[in-house]
Amino acid sequence: MFRLSHSKAQAFAECRKLYWFRYVSGEPWPAAPPNPAGCVGTGVHRAMKVLCETGDPADGAHELGVYLRMPAHECAGPGTEAHRLAFQFYEAGCAAHASIDSEKRWAEIDTWAPWPSRGMTLSARIDRADIVRGSGWQIIDWKTGAFEVDEVTDAQLDIGHVALRTSQRMMGDAPVTAVAWNLRTGTRRVRALQKEDARATMARLANLAQRMQAEQGFEAMPGTFCALCDWRQRCPEAAEVETRGWDAHAAPEET
Repeated sequence: MFRLSHSKAQAFAECRKLYWFRYVSGEPWPAAPPNPAGCVGTGVHRAMKVLCETGDPADGAHELGVYLRMPAHECAGPGTEAHRLAFQFYEAGCAAHASIDSEKRWAEIDTWAPWPSRGMTLSARIDRADIVRGSGWQIIDWKTGAFEVDEVTDAQLDIGHVALRTSQRMMGDAPVTAVAWNLRTGTRRVRALQKEDARATMARLANLAQRMQAEQGFEAMPGTFCALCDWRQRCPEAAEVETRGWDAHAAPEET
């Protein structure tokens, strides 16, 4: 069956050639150089996982500290601004954890939702899931970025909702509160989701999967995201836009 994930769908939406590089070409993925924001985000997520599992903030702090002391993560190591921010975000995460009156909780549910009759299977994950006392089911996607794109965040939450209903075999109509919780800004984006929303998400993704499989052109669509693309050194279209800009389209007398 065709395998689909949030990151795969986002790559297809951003740039067909990026999608081709990652999922069709078979080329080895370029090694992504460590960057402070990435190290902070991964480290904090690891710490929040441990905190959810044990309930002891010291356990998560130790996990975060060891991760950031690794030589490969020296860009966010002790003494850097990124290191200070990582522990600041984790402290906010500890406060968030303490504020949840959880009867039962799970950390990083990683699952799949196969749909044989539509020929696709959805890979999905949740940073945290809780049964909140008096409120029912809640899922959380932890964020550490300076800004988020709302529609991308919503798509993540919708897939997380599918992951919860699949992994917990929720056949009933219990509603789910899906939260994108930013530990940098303290903001929370909340979606109230029901069983029919999960059905609609799967139908939409199955239709998208069909379109992705039919794609043949895989044209490059250079944009601002090229600056963050690990494949840019292999993409002449991105290089042309960067070096020639509008001169590639202008008449000789206009250049």
